Formats: sequence, structure tokens, C-alpha cells
Amino acid sequence: MFGKTTTQPTPTSSDTQSKKPTTRNMSAGPSILGRDLVITGDIKTDGDIQIDGRLEGNIHAENLTIGEHGAINGKISAGTVHVRGKVTGKIDATIVELAETANVQADLVQDQLTIANGAYFDGKCSRKSSMPSSGSSKSSSTAKLATT
Repeated sequence: MFGKTTTQPTPTSSDTQSKKPTTRNMSAGPSILGRDLVITGDIKTDGDIQIDGRLEGNIHAENLTIGEHGAINGKISAGTVHVRGKVTGKIDATIVELAETANVQADLVQDQLTIANGAYFDGKCSRKSSMPSSGSSKSSSTAKLATT
């Protein structure tokens, strides 16, 4: 009765691999800060984030979306910024898109800027990288907005 031994099956390599802890997939979707959330302080992420609430502070993200009810008062550093809400401060990004519901009172430093008809923008706008010269020795830092 006590002398009998049973052998346990040894784990196979597929069993061992399936028990490894998983890491969070960064492309799973953005982190979302809801409408009822107010944050005072800085946020830093290597992923995507959507702000539907209010942030009183600076934010650094790869891709940032500010929803129609979202508001940021601070400096934004990101690869891409989509603004549908309100921003007061500074935006430093490669791509900045201001939707028709955007209310931006900030200085922009960007490579690509899109402003939809109806968006409110009050601030300075400058380009990160210089444009290649087309033979002209004169450079201009003034941007003109044409409407059709």
C-alpha cells in the first residue's frame, strides 16, 4: 500500500511554454482616461493614450488623442496628436491634427499640421525640421492659411 509509487508525467516543452507569464501587447489599444477623471501631474507612456477627462500637467506619449470633452493644460510631447477637445500650453509632435471641435490655445512645434474647418487655434506654429531649399536664399517662418 505505501510501497507503491506512481510516476508523474514530465512536462513537455509545450506545457512549459504555455505557463510562461505573458507580457502586455503594446498594440492592444490605447489607455483611456474617462470623462469623469481629473489628473493633476505628469503622464508618461510609450503607448497610445486617449484623454476624455482633464489633465493638469505634462504628457509624453507615442500617440495621443484628446476627445471632444477632454482638456489638457500643460506641455504635450508625442509622435502624433489628434485634438478634438481643448489644449492650453504647448504641443511638440511630429504630426498634429486639429479636428473641427478643437480649441487650441498653444504653441505648436510639428512637421505635419492639419487644421479642420471650424477648429479654433490661437498660438505660434513652427516646423521641427527645416524645409529643403529650392534654390532660394531667403527663408520664411510665416505660415499662411488658405481656405477654399
